Amino acid sequence: MADPRDELLRQIRAIRRRIDPDVLEKAAAAAERMQTARAAAPAEESSDVPFDRQAARDVVMTFLQSRHDGGRFAMKLMEEMKKPEAAAKAYGRAAAKPIRKT
Repeated sequence: MADPRDELLRQIRAIRRRIDPDVLEKAAAAAERMQTARAAAPAEESSDVPFDRQAARDVVMTFLQSRHDGGRFAMKLMEEMKKPEAAAKAYGRAAAKPIRKT
């Protein structure tokens, strides 16, 4: 049985031989234009991400319900969500003030 890495390298070499150099040059130019466009994008983007809260909640609930740990993971998750400082630190931002529902 051949070494998987050797086989992968052989496949990569075969693919490279089939690539048209003009197409490769066009792809490189397009990638460079994309990098330039991303660098020129505004530094501050909106932190508001539009999403369907109910759909997100349903997905999380389905995930939590599919676990077979007697709810231990869900409880741990809820406890960790009560620590906004830890979440902010993980994302490298200052802690946001908790939202209080009245």
